Amino acid sequence: MGTKGKYLLPVFLVIWISCEQNNSPTLHSQVAPNDSLVLAKMIRIRKEAMITKDIPTAMSQFSEDATWINSQGYYFEGKAEVSKFHDMLSGNDSLDYYYEAGKPKIRVLDSKNAIVYYSWKMFWYKKKVPSDTTFREVGLMTLNAHKQKDRWLWKAVTNQHTPWFYHEIEPVTAE
Repeated sequence: MGTKGKYLLPVFLVIWISCEQNNSPTLHSQVAPNDSLVLAKMIRIRKEAMITKDIPTAMSQFSEDATWINSQGYYFEGKAEVSKFHDMLSGNDSLDYYYEAGKPKIRVLDSKNAIVYYSWKMFWYKKKVPSDTTFREVGLMTLNAHKQKDRWLWKAVTNQHTPWFYHEIEPVTAE
């Protein structure tokens, strides 16, 4: 095989693969039209559950094999451990919190996978002196959702601190 021949096969394969990918179903044909609405509603339910400290409702959205990385970098594996972490947040005997969540940004990746981002803030205060804010946390939550048996569930969550709280996530450009 000459020099030209050894390059023709790889070029042909690249063209063939590209054509096959273009013939595959589009993302929009795989995704239910209301998936984004369902995921946004889940965030609203989670927000209300965190405000009212209704941990069973918040946890009802998680898969059994869920993972959670909190804003300090601690890794929790399994729904039971994620639930214990939430119980620690809501069941503190001396501190309470004010919680707020921003507008979610939702990326439906395909018919069974999505990523949801939203900003949050938790202002911790002493139960005996609610006006005494002891710690202010703000951050961005990244939730990976997976659809199981036609129901979206949180599969993996990562939190990170951010310098400020913002109600809506806007893309930035690097200069």
